[in-house]
Amino acid sequence: MLETTRLLLTETARGLKKKISTSSVLYMFFIAMIFFSIVMFAFLTFFLLHTDTVVNFMDVFYSVFFLLLMKSAADMHTYFITSPRAAYSLSPAVGHRKTVGEITLTIVLINCGIWFAFSILYLLVLAGLRVPIDYPLAYILFSVDVLCAIILGCSLALHFFSTKSYRTVPTIVLLLFFWYSQNMLFIALMLPVSMLHLIWSLSHPLDSYRFVRRKQRNPEPSQVHVRPMLWSLFHREVTVVWRDRLYFSFVFMSITTALGTGYLYLHGAELFLPASLQRMIGGFLPSLFVFVGCYVVVMYAAVFPALNLFLSEEKTMWILRNLPVKNETVVYGKTLALSLCFLTTMPFLAFIPAFLGVKDLWFLLWFLGFSFLAAVIIAVPLGAKYVGKKSDILLLYSVAMVLFVLLSVTGAGMNLLRHYAGISILWLCLLLLMFEGTLLFLSLKLSARLLAKV
Repeated sequence: MLETTRLLLTETARGLKKKISTSSVLYMFFIAMIFFSIVMFAFLTFFLLHTDTVVNFMDVFYSVFFLLLMKSAADMHTYFITSPRAAYSLSPAVGHRKTVGEITLTIVLINCGIWFAFSILYLLVLAGLRVPIDYPLAYILFSVDVLCAIILGCSLALHFFSTKSYRTVPTIVLLLFFWYSQNMLFIALMLPVSMLHLIWSLSHPLDSYRFVRRKQRNPEPSQVHVRPMLWSLFHREVTVVWRDRLYFSFVFMSITTALGTGYLYLHGAELFLPASLQRMIGGFLPSLFVFVGCYVVVMYAAVFPALNLFLSEEKTMWILRNLPVKNETVVYGKTLALSLCFLTTMPFLAFIPAFLGVKDLWFLLWFLGFSFLAAVIIAVPLGAKYVGKKSDILLLYSVAMVLFVLLSVTGAGMNLLRHYAGISILWLCLLLLMFEGTLLFLSLKLSARLLAKV
């Protein structure tokens, strides 16, 4: 009974212990940042309660709802859809619906455990700040709604990666009902419907297992090309990213981020701040939204592919080890492939002037290039150190925090100099780029050394 669930939970616990033992510094940093984030949210709540600021509770609820929805969908993709180990669970003479149901139960238990751990820590901090917590019914409704989000996330992943993706329509319709209801009680009462929808989704689970859309290959002779080693590595990495359709997602992300950033630049202060605070800090928000837009673009188009180029070598690193290729050449080839990722960020600069104008376009181009180089400098050595390992989420979070602090200080300082110093910052911008070029060279050398020790 529940053998697959027990096996997955045991394997997850063992994998977590192994990662903590091999990457103790990163995990300590990760746990500290999670704890700090929850404490800061509690202090923010305390501040908002004592300033009589009106906050739309449903906005907070839907943010948590959709975060856990996407988290459970990603877990279904990891534990079942693309997991080679799931073949062992599907091979015995047991109904596939039962096996996938146990995998879904594992995802529900893990995500519910995360929700209860984080929420209880948040409530304990509020209790320490002497904020009255006497809303047990609201917390129960919130938890039931979180369970609905996790269940629908699993269903969404099963249908999204299926050959018959039109089956996602009922899930989307149900989510739209939840969105337009704006009522936590309604969503909680729809839990039986969500569970029935999940049971229906489990009626054809193998339609999405190991499902990958592949292009038809050309005849073998046409694929034989003799290239220099560095160019061959560059072509290999670019081909992998192209085959996974990541370039299109980078371009789409750049465009949507530009449109969202522009909209928030014009109307963000009115949406997020009450009238009493707009006079105090409303003037800082437009620049903040532009910074966040650049940060999101760089995270998605620079940090993620820079780490993925190394972490995806889990089963192919032995091939690179047996090739007569220097580690420096491997690192240079992978890093050179990121130049095409930088080109996918250009749509952000193409659309953002429609909202901001062209006055600050050159500064945005410099800041985007500076941020991209900074992301590569930080991410490539970490990717080389953990090459072939499955610590991608942890590494992504760690690089994101370090990069956020660095870009915040640099962006704020350059913005102040540009507006209040009355001097040209052109030479300072060029100097910072030259400094980054030196750091990039040292970063690649360090990455080659780390790759040799793996």
